[in-house]
Amino acid sequence: MQEQPKTHDEILNRLNRRLRTLYQCNSMFFQAESEQQLLQSICEILVAGGDLRLAWIGYCEHDAEKTIRPVAQAGYDLDYLEQVKISWGEEMETGHGPAGIAVRTGKAYWVDDIRTDPRFSPWRAAALARGYGSCIAVPLIASGKPRGSVDLRGTLNLYSAECNAFDESTVEYYAGLATSMTYAVMALRGHLAEDLTSGVMALRTSEERKRAQDALQAAQAELARATSFTAMGQMAASIAHEINQPLAAIVANGNAALRWLANRMPDLDEARAALKRIVNDGHRASEVIASIRAMFKKDIQEKASLDVNQLIREVLVLVHAELQSQRVSVLTELMEDLPHVLADRVQLQQVIMNLTMNAVEAMGSITNRA
Repeated sequence: MQEQPKTHDEILNRLNRRLRTLYQCNSMFFQAESEQQLLQSICEILVAGGDLRLAWIGYCEHDAEKTIRPVAQAGYDLDYLEQVKISWGEEMETGHGPAGIAVRTGKAYWVDDIRTDPRFSPWRAAALARGYGSCIAVPLIASGKPRGSVDLRGTLNLYSAECNAFDESTVEYYAGLATSMTYAVMALRGHLAEDLTSGVMALRTSEERKRAQDALQAAQAELARATSFTAMGQMAASIAHEINQPLAAIVANGNAALRWLANRMPDLDEARAALKRIVNDGHRASEVIASIRAMFKKDIQEKASLDVNQLIREVLVLVHAELQSQRVSVLTELMEDLPHVLADRVQLQQVIMNLTMNAVEAMGSITNRA
């Protein structure tokens, strides 16, 4: 069945959901107090975004069947994970699905159509019975220190009801999210040392505690960089890629309409009004792209003289769709002639965005709006 192309509003709504999901995941990376809480919360956030029917995280076991064991899951029909067996062993039939391939290659692997992809045959009946149309597995692999042993090997697995739900920009988005999640897990593991003989978690000596604290700080710094520069960077690239397509169509239609005006008996007033709307929409899309690119055009640690008012306006452009969907209006009272500040553009805009999104979430509990 050939899918209908998505409308401009559908694309913007999907990008808005991604941005909101990414913001919530970023917050959880720093708020989670345990690895299990982090993994479960990420699964729940991803499903709550509305684009997925199932999200689960699996860790690789070293048993005879090289099982990928689910450690967190959220969504619909969770009994699916109880009905199927998934392996990361190349010699196993169940190791040739998306999860097994992602673990072995270290790269994301996705199935566009579960109904027809031969690699998905061991799980096809169970998946179709639960309304899954396509899926993707993104690797979670990190090496421990100082010996370089693999401390984390697993996959983030996502299922959509739609076929062909995972295009290149979507894959980049989830790959960036998985990278940040991997750093977060390693940061949580680096904070504690497990005493296997007594079965409790403890920090052993002052020197070891100092090393653990240093490792945690380094991991948190790397996590912050990965979150802003990788995940948000991928998100910005995805938005630019998505908006450029309707932008090109708008400009092309505008030029065609201008040529149509040269025909006999044109309706000049209506044509001019339509052309102005098309051109204005095109400029609007260009402004969004320019705002996104401006956020990431410099290195994350580079500071520059910045206009705070302009940064606020750029952020409001990015969250405009979210404000509309949540029925929240913003009244800005920006003081003119403010002196420029020396700061990192990405970090400062991320702070402004976080404050704005926190305010939007706080407004969600208000029911008696005018």
